[in-house]
Amino acid sequence: METELIYFEKPELKNPVLIEGLPGVGNVGRIAVSYLIEKLNAKKFAEIHSIYFFPLAIVSPNSEILPLSIDFYYYRGKRDMIFVIGDSQPVEYRGYYSICEKILDVGMEYKVKEIVTTGGFGIGIEKQKPRVLGALTNLEDMKKLKKAGVYFEKENPIGSIFGVSGLLLSLAKKKKIRGYSLLGETIGFPILTDPKAAEEVLKVLMKLFEVKVDLKDINKSVKQLEIFLKNIEEKTKQLTQQLQKPTKSYSEYIG
Repeated sequence: METELIYFEKPELKNPVLIEGLPGVGNVGRIAVSYLIEKLNAKKFAEIHSIYFFPLAIVSPNSEILPLSIDFYYYRGKRDMIFVIGDSQPVEYRGYYSICEKILDVGMEYKVKEIVTTGGFGIGIEKQKPRVLGALTNLEDMKKLKKAGVYFEKENPIGSIFGVSGLLLSLAKKKKIRGYSLLGETIGFPILTDPKAAEEVLKVLMKLFEVKVDLKDINKSVKQLEIFLKNIEEKTKQLTQQLQKPTKSYSEYIG
């Protein structure tokens, strides 16, 4: 197994949009999409496991061991949705391609015609009301994004989108699937979640797909998620340092 896609259920969905939110700058996308999943009571139906995740397991508060994964949830509404969230991005460039292809396999299975990726755009300062910047595979979608509150400058400042959020759209474009990325402005510090930027991305998603969720609990949800993501981030950094230095004794082996 390199990268494995496992279905628990194959729900019937009508013209779903696929919305991705993995950990990244400010964890903006992860917060926004996780919050939608929680408030819409979306149901998990598939997951990805891969050798391209860090070699660690998560231990839950009740002592259960949980492997790193990328999870798929579905929601039936005015517009059916497939949500993609996860604990980690891949650790190798090759892994990004492997995982994005599996995500696209789900998209092709459900005849997805539209993919949205979400994330943060680091600007080095904190804003009271961050803007949501956009990038598209098809410029014809710019009008509807502007109407939903996405900001486009005369010259787009984004430059590039690293990770699954960018590569997924690049590969989708080759398959003639329309897509765009919604990036909330954030200070850009490592291991710092940004609920303000996530909230602005959520508002755009709600306008685009005509869903409504109460945002009053977002800070509470962010605090819970922040502890979880910080723990993974710190463990992966320690693991990276261990793997990069030569082992001198048995006591230095990772267990």
